[in-house]
Amino acid sequence: MAGRKRKLKPGYFIAGVIVVVLVLLANLADKNLMPSFLQRPVDSLNKATGGVIYAQQLQPLRNLSVHIIDVGQGDSIFIYCDGENMLIDGGPGAANGKTDSYLKSYGITSLKYLIATHPHEDHIGGLPAVLGNIKSQTLIMPDATTNTNIFTDFLNIVKQKSLKATKPVPGTKYSLGGGSFTIIAPNASYDDLNNMSVVIRFVYKNNSVLFTGDCSKASEEDILKKGFELKSDVLKVGHHGSTTATSDAFLKAVKPSLAVISAGKNNIYKLPDNSTLIKLKAAGVKTLRTDQSGTIIIESDGDKITYTTEK
Repeated sequence: MAGRKRKLKPGYFIAGVIVVVLVLLANLADKNLMPSFLQRPVDSLNKATGGVIYAQQLQPLRNLSVHIIDVGQGDSIFIYCDGENMLIDGGPGAANGKTDSYLKSYGITSLKYLIATHPHEDHIGGLPAVLGNIKSQTLIMPDATTNTNIFTDFLNIVKQKSLKATKPVPGTKYSLGGGSFTIIAPNASYDDLNNMSVVIRFVYKNNSVLFTGDCSKASEEDILKKGFELKSDVLKVGHHGSTTATSDAFLKAVKPSLAVISAGKNNIYKLPDNSTLIKLKAAGVKTLRTDQSGTIIIESDGDKITYTTEK
């Protein structure tokens, strides 16, 4: 007796079509071939689910690669240059190990330099987690203290890892791959810990980036008085775009073409301040913000600056 042919139930057919469509969409999203109005929400969903839709692609590290990590209301900057790595700050504890996870995603196991710009929680809160997993050769931090629990935790992990803190001496130059950076602040002892921020100017061939921590106007004024070279292609805007930083004279001396602000979305401080944004726009500076664009990656081949954003 001949076997009966089984008819495919409509439900199975529909499910099969859905699977095929989803696979095709995932493939298009993975290759960034979807229309932007679809690509962005799919990318966001994929990120939120830890890469369930498609494997998350990391931007390759090459030449000079500066990553302003979206850690919410805080600062954390990873710098790669010709095979060597450094980190400026680790973001707040509220970022739940974002900096540590970010470095792990790139397979980073060691840092040539770790700069803790100043002891405020939104800059060092994530550093205990980083130091717990990643080796650091040189720790640079100012002679500034505070009596917070997170600062105590940070000092404890520094001691545990037998790290010796190196005080930032303005004018001192350090090498990283084919690039180098010079410390240009702090130049005095300030009551305001923000002004104790370590400020560096990084140079890679014909390009330069100025990293300011939470350096405010009093420190900016002393930097100007010292006569340091400040002209830079990129400015990491001081103090999350607050009015306390980025004086007219300082901005004129730096004369950046690109500015980056690290700030948390809808933060209670309402940063960046609108007056700072207006000032940057009036100076013809293109401004990127982590609260709007997510993690920002700036690259240089030594002659040209390019950037990509997470969102």
